[in-house]
Amino acid sequence: MKQFIVFVICCITFVYSENYIEDYCWRDYNGEIPRDAFRCGKDRDGDPIYVGQVLYENKLVPGKIHHNDPKIHFEYYKAYTANETIKILCVRHPERFQWIQVKYYDVFRMTDKHFFQGGYEKGYETYVGRAKSHGELTVGKVICSPTNCIRLTTIENGTWYDHDEFEILAYDPDAEIYQNPYSVDGRQTFVPYLLLLLMIIFLLVVLFITLRRC
Repeated sequence: MKQFIVFVICCITFVYSENYIEDYCWRDYNGEIPRDAFRCGKDRDGDPIYVGQVLYENKLVPGKIHHNDPKIHFEYYKAYTANETIKILCVRHPERFQWIQVKYYDVFRMTDKHFFQGGYEKGYETYVGRAKSHGELTVGKVICSPTNCIRLTTIENGTWYDHDEFEILAYDPDAEIYQNPYSVDGRQTFVPYLLLLLMIIFLLVVLFITLRRC
């Protein structure tokens, strides 16, 4: 009986765990979009665009991932695609992320904002930005030194483009949570609560049968 109770507690813990250390994580990407992947933009067909990062020349470079596309599209002095060593951004509370409209030369001055680190390059800060381009709301890379920032770069049909004005991704860990943390698109979901209720009922039934036999 004691082992059974431990088992039920473990199941309840599993239902409510999302494999997060923080509000977000970078998951390995193999072509299948995780259900908690962060939607950053939209392509010409209305399908979502996600942000990923790839290991390239000892740097973590952010880029865009299209829906049902196994590749990441990124820029590093020219346009590249890759289909391995890819991570995709997944979030638990999308409402703690916001897009802030900026011009590239104002980014490094905005010290009151917590811009989201989308990659790594020694001596620079790597952020995630997005802009409307070629009929898409597309996502790309913003690189900043301590004194200035380079324009947002995005990829379209094998060519990279830069943007003077764009939105940059910021993260506020203290933002109030409005959405159900288990619902990626903001709709209410009652699955975890239903599973918990069924486990409790099952446990009570087993406990009742055990007591009657005593």
